[in-house]
Amino acid sequence: MSRLDELPPDQRAALSLLLRQHKSYAEVASLLGIAERAVHDRAHAALAVLAPRQARELTPDRRREIGDYLLGQQSGVAERLRTRTLLSSSEPARVWAAALAAELAPLAGAGLAEIPPATPQRLGDLSSSASASAATGGGASPRVPARSQQSSRLGGALLLAAIVAAVVVAVVLLSGGGSKSASTTASKTSSTAASKTGPTVENQIALKPTPHTKSGSIGVVEILAEKGKQAFFIEAQHIPESKGFYYAIWLYNSPKSSLPLSKSPAVGSTHRLAGGSLLPSTAGDYREVLLTKETNPHPSHPGHVVLRGPFSLTG
Repeated sequence: MSRLDELPPDQRAALSLLLRQHKSYAEVASLLGIAERAVHDRAHAALAVLAPRQARELTPDRRREIGDYLLGQQSGVAERLRTRTLLSSSEPARVWAAALAAELAPLAGAGLAEIPPATPQRLGDLSSSASASAATGGGASPRVPARSQQSSRLGGALLLAAIVAAVVVAVVLLSGGGSKSASTTASKTSSTAASKTGPTVENQIALKPTPHTKSGSIGVVEILAEKGKQAFFIEAQHIPESKGFYYAIWLYNSPKSSLPLSKSPAVGSTHRLAGGSLLPSTAGDYREVLLTKETNPHPSHPGHVVLRGPFSLTG
C-alpha cells in the first residue's frame, strides 16, 4: 500500500490540490478556509512521512527548500536554480527528492518538477571525455553523455517559465540593465511559457578550457525552446571563486563580433555556477559560447576565457 494512503485526509487533500490542480499555498488556503501557513505545514508534514528515512539525512531548511521545489511553490528563478544546483550536487538531497517523487507520482503524474542528474556524474563523464580528447590530440568538444540528454518536459517548462518571467529582474544584462524589447518579450511570454506541453531541449553543449591551459573547469550549456522563444541554462564546475571579478556568458565569432548574454551570480566556495537567460533573436549568428572573467562593468569584448564550446541552437 502506498504511503499516500496512510496520510491523514487533510494532508492528502493539501498535496492533491498542490500537485494535481497546480494550486499555490495561498490558493489552497483560500479554498479550505485556513491560513496559508497551515497549508504549508500540512504539505511538508506529509512529505516527511512519505520518505522518513531519507528525510533524516537533511536539515529542516533543506527539506523545506526541496519540498517547495517539488510542490511547485518556488516563484523566483533564483530559488529554482539554487535548488536544482543543490539536487545535482548533494546525494542526500537527491535521494530524498527521488523517494518523494516515487511516492507522489499517483498525485502528480508527469507534472512533478524535474530532479536533475548528479553534477559529478554528469560533468565527471564530460571531464573524462575532455581528457581523452586532449590525450589523443583531438580538438573537438566532448559530447554530452546520452543519458544526460533526458529531461522532464514539465521540469523544463518550469525552468523556462522562471527564466522568461524573471529575466529582466533576476539576470543582470551586461549591456546595462536590459532593453525595452527584452522587457516586452518577458511580459508577453511569462503567462504562457509554463504550458503543460513544455519546451524541448534543443541542444546540449560541452564547455571545456581553452587548449594549453591547466584547468579542471568543465561545464554544460542547454538550449531550451518553446513557442518560438529560446533560452539557455549553464552549469559549470571547478571554477575559481569570483573575487575581484565576475563571470559573464558571451556568444562569439571573433574579437569584433561578440554578444554579451548575462552576468552570472557570484561563485563561492562550491566552485559551481548555474544560471540562465533568454536568448536574443540573433543567437543563431554566432559559432561559440564563452564563459569569461570580467572586471569592467560593461565590457565591449570578452575578457579572459575560462570555458568555451561550439555554439548551435540545435544539436
